Amino acid sequence: MVQKPFNIPWIIITMCALTGCVTESDQTVFTDPENVVQKQIELGIGYLRLEDYHRAKENLNKALTIKPESALAHTTFGVLFQREGEIELAEEHFRKAIRYAPEFSQARNNYGAFLYAQERYGESIEQLSIASRDHFYQTRPAVFENLGRAYLRVNEPARAEQAFVKAIELNPDQARALLELAEIRFNQKVYVESWDLYRQHAGLSHRSARSLWLCVQLAERFSSKDEQASCSLALRNIFPATEEYRQFRTRYGKNGMNMGGTTDE
Repeated sequence: MVQKPFNIPWIIITMCALTGCVTESDQTVFTDPENVVQKQIELGIGYLRLEDYHRAKENLNKALTIKPESALAHTTFGVLFQREGEIELAEEHFRKAIRYAPEFSQARNNYGAFLYAQERYGESIEQLSIASRDHFYQTRPAVFENLGRAYLRVNEPARAEQAFVKAIELNPDQARALLELAEIRFNQKVYVESWDLYRQHAGLSHRSARSLWLCVQLAERFSSKDEQASCSLALRNIFPATEEYRQFRTRYGKNGMNMGGTTDE
């Protein structure tokens, strides 16, 4: 089962602390092992982003040779092996990261995302809940967004709703949480708030089958025929193989002939 990716933000590491290195000619020489570890991890993360996994591994291994208990190196290895489909190795490194640094919220969030992808939703909630209690974690809104999605998977909509509300309180531009909460409000028949949340989401994120299908239904509720036609056409042309378009066809017919504002080309 293919899962949509979680938000897994990265920690940005300073290339070179002013007090930890000296310059000789054109080369930077690191005199502090901690700075060397930081540099190697930063390079590893950079190569990981470029999907150059071989070079990413080289640099992360260098970091672990110097500091075997580096939680950031281990959680980065976890993400890397997860991408390569090496599930056992990924989990091994995520667990090491948490064992070496139990308060490291980045590792908790990444491990929670990993567990979610493995459909181990209860364990995912456990890790994300711990990360969510870190009031100084820079990407805490994403943790609540991820937590809400996990709660939906275990059929706890009330807790999911609370998590999405919190994510938006912390960051009004948390796009995925806006869409999730818009759908919840629509199902609760709180259409005005759902419409507002959808519009906020649409201003922040690319169109998706989910957002377009919600747009079609909301536009119908508010008799916005032009917007309904626009979203219907985009849903049909861009996402014809999706469950959302199947629902559209069931409700409105293949070409939307059962509603106003759409025509067949």
